[in-house]
Amino acid sequence: MHSHLKVFYEESFPILKLTHKLPILKRGRGNRVWDIEGKEYIDFDMSNGDALLGYGNPELVNSILGGSSNQKETIEKLKQRFSLRSVKIFSSEKQAKAYAINLARQLSGKRKIIRFGQNDLIKKCDLGEEIIAEWNNLDYLEKIVRQNYDIAAIIFEPIATHMGLVLPENGFLKGVMEISKEYGIITIADEIKTGGKYYNGASGYLKIKPDIILFGRALAGSIPIGIVGINYKEEDYVRASPISIKALEVTLDELDEQSMYEMMRLNDILVKGYKDLIEDNKIKASVTSWGISGTIYFRESPPRRYSEFLEINVKKWNKYFKGMLESGIIPMNNYDSQWSISKVHTEEDIRVHLEKLNNVIKTVLSH
Repeated sequence: MHSHLKVFYEESFPILKLTHKLPILKRGRGNRVWDIEGKEYIDFDMSNGDALLGYGNPELVNSILGGSSNQKETIEKLKQRFSLRSVKIFSSEKQAKAYAINLARQLSGKRKIIRFGQNDLIKKCDLGEEIIAEWNNLDYLEKIVRQNYDIAAIIFEPIATHMGLVLPENGFLKGVMEISKEYGIITIADEIKTGGKYYNGASGYLKIKPDIILFGRALAGSIPIGIVGINYKEEDYVRASPISIKALEVTLDELDEQSMYEMMRLNDILVKGYKDLIEDNKIKASVTSWGISGTIYFRESPPRRYSEFLEINVKKWNKYFKGMLESGIIPMNNYDSQWSISKVHTEEDIRVHLEKLNNVIKTVLSH
Protein backbone atom coordinates (compact mmCIF):
# COMPACT_ATOMS: atom_id res chain seq x y z
CA MET A 1 0.00 0.00 0.00
CA HIS A 2 2.78 2.41 0.86
CA SER A 3 4.56 2.02 -2.46
CA HIS A 4 1.22 2.42 -4.24
CA LEU A 5 0.70 5.74 -2.50
CA LYS A 6 4.08 6.96 -3.71
CA VAL A 7 3.12 6.07 -7.25
CA PHE A 8 -0.21 7.87 -6.83
CA TYR A 9 1.41 11.05 -5.62
CA GLU A 10 4.49 11.11 -7.82
CA GLU A 11 3.54 9.38 -11.04
CA SER A 12 -0.16 9.51 -11.89
CA PHE A 13 -2.79 12.16 -12.60
CA PRO A 14 -6.40 12.13 -13.74
CA ILE A 15 -6.70 12.77 -17.46
CA LEU A 16 -8.35 16.15 -17.90
CA LYS A 17 -11.62 16.04 -19.84
CA LEU A 18 -11.96 19.04 -22.10
CA THR A 19 -13.65 20.16 -25.27
CA HIS A 20 -10.66 19.12 -27.39
CA LYS A 21 -7.80 16.63 -27.31
CA LEU A 22 -5.38 16.89 -24.41
CA PRO A 23 -1.95 15.43 -23.74
CA ILE A 24 -1.93 12.46 -21.40
CA LEU A 25 -0.21 13.44 -18.16
CA LYS A 26 2.20 10.87 -16.79
CA ARG A 27 3.70 12.30 -13.61
CA GLY A 28 4.12 15.41 -11.53
CA ARG A 29 5.99 17.09 -8.75
CA GLY A 30 5.10 20.27 -6.92
CA ASN A 31 3.10 22.30 -9.45
CA ARG A 32 4.81 20.75 -12.50
CA VAL A 33 3.36 17.92 -14.58
CA TRP A 34 4.84 16.00 -17.52
CA ASP A 35 3.01 14.27 -20.36
CA ILE A 36 3.91 10.91 -21.89
CA GLU A 37 6.16 12.66 -24.41
CA GLY A 38 8.11 14.37 -21.64
CA LYS A 39 6.77 17.91 -22.12
CA GLU A 40 6.63 19.94 -18.92
CA TYR A 41 3.71 22.14 -17.85
CA ILE A 42 3.13 24.52 -14.96
CA ASP A 43 -0.19 23.36 -13.55
CA PHE A 44 -2.69 25.91 -12.25
CA ASP A 45 -5.56 23.42 -12.19
CA MET A 46 -3.96 21.29 -9.44
CA SER A 47 -6.27 18.30 -9.84
CA ASN A 48 -9.37 20.50 -9.95
CA GLY A 49 -8.20 22.48 -6.92
CA ASP A 50 -7.67 19.45 -4.68
CA ALA A 51 -3.85 19.19 -4.66
CA LEU A 52 -3.25 22.46 -2.83
CA LEU A 53 -0.05 21.22 -1.18
CA GLY A 54 1.39 20.26 -4.55
CA TYR A 55 1.94 16.85 -6.11
CA GLY A 56 4.22 14.58 -4.10
CA ASN A 57 4.36 16.99 -1.15
CA PRO A 58 7.14 15.51 1.02
CA GLU A 59 5.51 16.40 4.35
CA LEU A 60 2.25 14.77 3.30
CA VAL A 61 3.79 11.67 1.74
CA ASN A 62 6.23 11.05 4.62
CA SER A 63 3.51 11.58 7.22
CA ILE A 64 1.18 9.14 5.48
CA LEU A 65 3.91 6.52 5.08
CA GLY A 66 5.38 6.76 8.54
CA GLY A 67 3.14 8.59 10.98
CA SER A 68 0.00 7.96 12.99
CA SER A 69 -2.66 10.62 13.37
CA ASN A 70 -4.17 12.14 16.48
CA GLN A 71 -7.79 11.65 15.42
CA LYS A 72 -9.40 13.56 18.28
CA GLU A 73 -7.05 16.53 17.89
CA THR A 74 -7.60 16.63 14.13
CA ILE A 75 -11.37 16.67 14.58
CA GLU A 76 -11.10 19.54 17.05
CA LYS A 77 -8.91 21.53 14.62
CA LEU A 78 -11.47 20.97 11.90
CA LYS A 79 -14.37 22.05 14.09
CA GLN A 80 -12.59 25.15 15.35
CA ARG A 81 -11.45 26.26 11.90
CA PHE A 82 -14.92 26.04 10.34
CA SER A 83 -16.97 26.80 13.48
CA LEU A 84 -18.67 23.40 13.57
CA ARG A 85 -20.29 21.71 16.52
CA SER A 86 -19.86 18.11 15.32
CA VAL A 87 -18.43 16.21 12.35
CA LYS A 88 -18.84 12.87 10.59
CA ILE A 89 -15.92 11.75 8.44
CA PHE A 90 -16.27 9.27 5.58
CA SER A 91 -13.93 7.76 3.01
CA SER A 92 -15.47 9.61 0.03
CA GLU A 93 -17.24 12.83 -0.88
CA LYS A 94 -20.16 10.86 -2.32
CA GLN A 95 -20.72 9.07 0.98
CA ALA A 96 -20.64 12.36 2.86
CA LYS A 97 -23.16 13.98 0.51
CA ALA A 98 -25.51 11.00 0.72
CA TYR A 99 -25.31 11.05 4.52
CA ALA A 100 -26.04 14.78 4.65
CA ILE A 101 -29.10 14.48 2.42
CA ASN A 102 -30.44 11.49 4.35
CA LEU A 103 -29.87 13.39 7.61
CA ALA A 104 -31.79 16.39 6.24
CA ARG A 105 -34.69 14.10 5.33
CA GLN A 106 -34.71 12.57 8.79
CA LEU A 107 -34.60 15.96 10.51
CA SER A 108 -37.29 17.54 8.33
CA GLY A 109 -39.53 14.54 7.70
CA LYS A 110 -39.63 15.57 4.02
CA ARG A 111 -38.14 14.14 0.79
CA LYS A 112 -37.33 16.59 -2.00
CA ILE A 113 -34.01 18.37 -2.45
CA ILE A 114 -33.43 21.73 -4.14
CA ARG A 115 -30.09 22.40 -5.77
CA PHE A 116 -28.88 25.05 -8.19
CA GLY A 117 -28.31 24.19 -11.84
CA GLN A 118 -29.27 25.00 -15.40
CA ASN A 119 -33.04 24.55 -15.63
CA ASP A 120 -36.28 24.04 -13.72
CA LEU A 121 -36.78 20.36 -14.43
CA ILE A 122 -37.54 17.86 -11.70
CA LYS A 123 -35.40 14.79 -12.23
CA LYS A 124 -34.42 11.54 -10.62
CA CYS A 125 -30.81 11.05 -9.60
CA ASP A 126 -28.77 8.73 -7.39
CA LEU A 127 -29.55 10.87 -4.32
CA GLY A 128 -33.32 10.94 -4.90
CA GLU A 129 -35.74 13.43 -6.38
CA GLU A 130 -34.26 16.88 -6.93
CA ILE A 131 -35.64 20.22 -8.05
CA ILE A 132 -33.28 22.49 -9.99
CA ALA A 133 -33.30 26.20 -9.13
CA GLU A 134 -31.33 29.07 -10.70
CA TRP A 135 -28.38 30.62 -8.89
CA ASN A 136 -28.85 34.25 -7.83
CA ASN A 137 -32.59 34.10 -8.58
CA LEU A 138 -34.24 34.41 -5.18
CA ASP A 139 -37.76 35.03 -6.53
CA TYR A 140 -37.65 31.78 -8.48
CA LEU A 141 -36.40 29.86 -5.44
CA GLU A 142 -39.20 31.20 -3.26
CA LYS A 143 -41.74 30.27 -5.94
CA ILE A 144 -40.45 26.68 -5.94
CA VAL A 145 -40.63 26.44 -2.16
CA ARG A 146 -44.20 27.77 -2.04
CA GLN A 147 -45.33 25.28 -4.69
CA ASN A 148 -43.66 22.25 -3.05
CA TYR A 149 -44.52 21.42 0.54
CA ASP A 150 -42.14 18.42 0.64
CA ILE A 151 -38.75 20.22 0.51
CA ALA A 152 -36.27 18.62 2.92
CA ALA A 153 -33.15 20.59 2.05
CA ILE A 154 -31.55 23.21 -0.14
CA ILE A 155 -28.03 22.21 -1.14
CA PHE A 156 -25.79 24.92 -2.57
CA GLU A 157 -22.21 25.98 -3.11
CA PRO A 158 -21.84 29.30 -1.25
CA ILE A 159 -19.82 30.42 -4.28
CA ALA A 160 -20.84 28.62 -7.45
CA THR A 161 -17.92 26.76 -9.07
CA HIS A 162 -19.81 24.80 -11.75
CA MET A 163 -19.96 27.82 -14.07
CA GLY A 164 -16.53 29.24 -13.48
CA LEU A 165 -16.64 31.25 -10.28
CA VAL A 166 -19.90 33.09 -9.58
CA LEU A 167 -20.31 34.84 -6.25
CA PRO A 168 -23.76 35.31 -4.71
CA GLU A 169 -25.35 38.69 -5.31
CA ASN A 170 -25.99 40.92 -2.32
CA GLY A 171 -28.80 39.46 -0.25
CA PHE A 172 -29.11 36.20 -2.19
CA LEU A 173 -27.73 33.78 0.39
CA LYS A 174 -29.31 35.74 3.22
CA GLY A 175 -32.61 35.23 1.42
CA VAL A 176 -31.90 31.51 0.96
CA MET A 177 -31.28 31.15 4.69
CA GLU A 178 -34.42 33.13 5.61
CA ILE A 179 -36.66 31.15 3.24
CA SER A 180 -35.23 27.89 4.59
CA LYS A 181 -35.89 28.89 8.18
CA GLU A 182 -39.43 30.08 7.39
CA TYR A 183 -40.38 26.80 5.68
CA GLY A 184 -38.48 24.41 7.95
CA ILE A 185 -35.90 23.45 5.28
CA ILE A 186 -32.40 22.21 6.12
CA THR A 187 -29.56 24.17 4.48
CA ILE A 188 -26.54 22.20 3.18
CA ALA A 189 -23.51 24.16 2.01
CA ASP A 190 -21.48 22.10 -0.44
CA GLU A 191 -17.92 23.25 0.22
CA ILE A 192 -16.23 20.25 -1.36
CA LYS A 193 -14.51 22.67 -3.76
CA THR A 194 -14.70 26.00 -1.91
CA GLY A 195 -13.61 24.69 1.50
CA GLY A 196 -9.94 24.79 0.50
CA LYS A 197 -10.02 28.12 -1.32
CA TYR A 198 -10.26 30.31 1.79
CA TYR A 199 -8.98 29.70 5.32
CA ASN A 200 -12.39 29.09 6.88
CA GLY A 201 -14.25 28.32 3.68
CA ALA A 202 -16.84 30.22 1.69
CA SER A 203 -19.41 30.03 4.50
CA GLY A 204 -16.95 31.70 6.85
CA TYR A 205 -16.05 34.31 4.25
CA LEU A 206 -19.72 35.10 3.58
CA LYS A 207 -20.62 34.91 7.29
CA ILE A 208 -23.46 32.43 6.86
CA LYS A 209 -24.32 29.52 9.15
CA PRO A 210 -25.79 26.59 7.19
CA ASP A 211 -27.16 23.63 9.13
CA ILE A 212 -24.73 21.25 7.41
CA ILE A 213 -21.45 21.86 5.54
CA LEU A 214 -19.73 19.36 3.23
CA PHE A 215 -15.97 19.18 2.68
CA GLY A 216 -13.80 16.88 0.59
CA ARG A 217 -10.34 15.97 -0.60
CA ALA A 218 -9.16 19.58 -0.95
CA LEU A 219 -8.76 19.48 2.86
CA ALA A 220 -6.70 16.29 2.65
CA GLY A 221 -4.15 17.08 -0.03
CA SER A 222 -6.30 15.27 -2.64
CA ILE A 223 -6.45 12.03 -0.62
CA PRO A 224 -10.08 10.72 -0.75
CA ILE A 225 -12.19 11.88 2.18
CA GLY A 226 -15.72 13.16 2.79
CA ILE A 227 -16.64 15.37 5.73
CA VAL A 228 -20.05 16.33 7.07
CA GLY A 229 -19.89 19.32 9.38
CA ILE A 230 -23.00 19.83 11.51
CA ASN A 231 -24.00 23.02 13.30
CA TYR A 232 -25.66 21.36 16.24
CA LYS A 233 -24.15 19.11 18.88
CA GLU A 234 -24.00 15.42 18.04
CA GLU A 235 -21.51 12.61 18.47
CA ASP A 236 -18.43 12.88 16.24
CA TYR A 237 -17.32 9.78 14.40
CA VAL A 238 -14.88 8.65 11.72
CA ARG A 239 -15.54 6.06 9.02
CA ALA A 240 -12.50 6.85 6.92
CA SER A 241 -9.06 5.25 6.76
CA PRO A 242 -6.19 6.36 9.02
CA ILE A 243 -4.43 7.54 5.84
CA SER A 244 -7.25 9.99 5.09
CA ILE A 245 -7.25 11.29 8.66
CA LYS A 246 -3.49 11.79 8.61
CA ALA A 247 -3.76 13.60 5.26
CA LEU A 248 -6.47 15.83 6.76
CA GLU A 249 -4.28 16.60 9.77
CA VAL A 250 -1.26 17.51 7.65
CA THR A 251 -3.25 19.62 5.17
CA LEU A 252 -5.02 21.61 7.89
CA ASP A 253 -1.61 22.38 9.43
CA GLU A 254 0.08 23.22 6.12
CA LEU A 255 -2.74 25.46 4.87
CA ASP A 256 -2.62 27.77 7.85
CA GLU A 257 -3.70 31.42 7.77
CA GLN A 258 -0.27 32.70 6.75
CA SER A 259 0.01 30.20 3.87
CA MET A 260 -3.49 30.96 2.65
CA TYR A 261 -2.76 34.69 2.78
CA GLU A 262 0.32 34.21 0.60
CA MET A 263 -1.64 32.05 -1.87
CA MET A 264 -4.32 34.74 -2.10
CA ARG A 265 -1.66 37.41 -2.60
CA LEU A 266 -0.27 35.50 -5.57
CA ASN A 267 -3.78 35.05 -6.93
CA ASP A 268 -4.35 38.81 -6.73
CA ILE A 269 -1.23 39.35 -8.85
CA LEU A 270 -2.44 36.84 -11.45
CA VAL A 271 -5.94 38.33 -11.56
CA LYS A 272 -4.60 41.87 -11.98
CA GLY A 273 -2.34 40.67 -14.79
CA TYR A 274 -5.28 39.08 -16.59
CA LYS A 275 -7.40 42.19 -16.24
CA ASP A 276 -4.63 44.49 -17.43
CA LEU A 277 -3.89 42.36 -20.50
CA ILE A 278 -7.58 42.11 -21.38
CA GLU A 279 -7.99 45.88 -21.11
CA ASP A 280 -4.73 46.75 -22.91
CA ASN A 281 -5.54 44.47 -25.84
CA LYS A 282 -9.28 45.26 -25.92
CA ILE A 283 -10.23 41.59 -25.67
CA LYS A 284 -13.92 40.81 -25.13
CA ALA A 285 -13.41 38.96 -21.87
CA SER A 286 -13.78 39.35 -18.11
CA VAL A 287 -12.29 37.84 -14.97
CA THR A 288 -13.80 36.77 -11.66
CA SER A 289 -11.79 35.80 -8.59
CA TRP A 290 -12.20 34.76 -4.99
CA GLY A 291 -9.79 33.37 -2.42
CA ILE A 292 -7.02 31.47 -4.18
CA SER A 293 -8.93 31.03 -7.45
CA GLY A 294 -10.05 32.89 -10.53
CA THR A 295 -11.42 32.30 -14.02
CA ILE A 296 -11.65 34.00 -17.38
CA TYR A 297 -14.94 34.37 -19.27
CA PHE A 298 -14.98 35.27 -22.94
CA ARG A 299 -17.89 37.62 -22.34
CA GLU A 300 -17.82 41.37 -21.67
CA SER A 301 -18.97 40.96 -18.08
CA PRO A 302 -18.93 37.96 -15.73
CA PRO A 303 -22.16 35.92 -15.66
CA ARG A 304 -24.41 36.14 -12.62
CA ARG A 305 -26.69 33.23 -13.53
CA TYR A 306 -26.48 30.05 -15.57
CA SER A 307 -28.47 31.56 -18.44
CA GLU A 308 -25.78 34.24 -18.74
CA PHE A 309 -23.00 31.67 -18.42
CA LEU A 310 -24.35 29.99 -21.57
CA GLU A 311 -23.57 33.21 -23.47
CA ILE A 312 -19.79 32.89 -23.14
CA ASN A 313 -17.74 32.31 -26.28
CA VAL A 314 -16.56 28.71 -25.86
CA LYS A 315 -14.69 28.72 -29.19
CA LYS A 316 -12.65 31.68 -27.98
CA TRP A 317 -11.97 29.89 -24.70
CA ASN A 318 -10.73 26.86 -26.61
CA LYS A 319 -8.27 29.04 -28.53
CA TYR A 320 -7.06 30.55 -25.26
CA PHE A 321 -6.70 27.14 -23.64
CA LYS A 322 -4.94 25.55 -26.60
CA GLY A 323 -2.53 28.48 -26.79
CA MET A 324 -1.73 28.30 -23.08
CA LEU A 325 -1.30 24.54 -23.24
CA GLU A 326 1.12 24.81 -26.16
CA SER A 327 3.01 27.41 -24.11
CA GLY A 328 3.43 24.97 -21.22
CA ILE A 329 0.66 26.29 -18.94
CA ILE A 330 -2.42 24.38 -17.75
CA PRO A 331 -4.60 27.30 -16.63
CA MET A 332 -7.66 25.29 -15.50
CA ASN A 333 -9.41 22.13 -16.65
CA ASN A 334 -12.40 23.49 -18.61
CA TYR A 335 -14.31 26.63 -19.49
CA ASP A 336 -16.70 26.07 -16.55
CA SER A 337 -13.93 25.71 -13.95
CA GLN A 338 -11.25 27.91 -12.38
CA TRP A 339 -7.53 28.04 -11.64
CA SER A 340 -6.24 27.48 -8.10
CA ILE A 341 -3.04 28.79 -6.55
CA SER A 342 -1.38 26.08 -4.48
CA LYS A 343 1.13 26.40 -1.67
CA VAL A 344 3.97 25.54 -4.08
CA HIS A 345 3.26 28.27 -6.66
CA THR A 346 5.65 31.23 -6.71
CA GLU A 347 5.75 34.77 -8.08
CA GLU A 348 7.97 33.45 -10.87
CA ASP A 349 5.23 30.97 -11.85
CA ILE A 350 2.76 33.85 -11.99
CA ARG A 351 5.17 35.92 -14.11
CA VAL A 352 5.60 33.06 -16.59
CA HIS A 353 1.82 32.48 -16.71
CA LEU A 354 1.19 36.13 -17.59
CA GLU A 355 4.04 36.22 -20.10
CA LYS A 356 2.55 33.22 -21.92
CA LEU A 357 -0.93 34.77 -21.71
CA ASN A 358 0.39 37.96 -23.31
CA ASN A 359 1.82 35.94 -26.20
CA VAL A 360 -1.42 33.99 -26.62
CA ILE A 361 -3.49 37.19 -26.68
CA LYS A 362 -1.27 38.80 -29.30
CA THR A 363 -0.84 35.75 -31.54
CA VAL A 364 -4.14 33.88 -31.14
CA LEU A 365 -6.90 35.91 -29.52
CA SER A 366 -6.39 39.24 -31.29
CA HIS A 367 -7.22 37.75 -34.70
